[in-house]
This record gives sequence, C-alpha cells and structure tokens, in this order.
Amino acid sequence: MALIKCPECSSEVSDKAESCPKCAYPIAGGSTTQPHSGKIRTIELTSKKYKRQQLLAILFIIGSFIIWGFILPSSDHLSLAGVILPVVGSIVGLTWLIAVRFMIWWHHG
Repeated sequence: MALIKCPECSSEVSDKAESCPKCAYPIAGGSTTQPHSGKIRTIELTSKKYKRQQLLAILFIIGSFIIWGFILPSSDHLSLAGVILPVVGSIVGLTWLIAVRFMIWWHHG
C-alpha cells in the first residue's frame, strides 16, 4: 500500500482508497472498474413525484394568500366563507408541504 497525492487537493491518500477522504475526489486505483473522467456527477435523490407534490403544495399556499389579498381589501363586509376559505387553504397547503418534506426525508434516509 503506497501513498499518492490526490489530484484535486494534493493531500496524501492510499492508492487502495476509492476516494480522497479530504475532498472525496475519486482515486483511479480504488475498487472502481471504470476510469474517472475528471468530472463528478451528482445524482438527484428526490423523485419527480415528490417534487411535483412539493410544488403543488407551495402553489396552494400562495394561491390561498392571493385569494385572501383579493377578498379582504375589496369587500366592505367580511363573510365567514371569505375568511375561512383562505385560512383553511393555507393551513391545508402548509400541512401538505410539511408532509411532502417528511416523505422526502424518509425515503432518503
């Protein structure tokens, strides 16, 4: 086992290591079977299903606040439905967003 210099950060790394412990740069002498091209790829872990749900929940919250902004200034008398609809919508949207963020965390860990 010999020590070699990491091409990225110049720290000493074992030639048997898969990657540099300091900067995580893949080492060619590790147990990888494909040669390294010099670029590191990041793999996205969040599926499109969760991203779509997260976007819809955020749009639901924003829509509730927009409805609230149009109803409150334009009406001289406040109806119960005019106030409850945006409040319930924002609570549902926030609950949905928290649930989606929890699902994303759950499936990644």
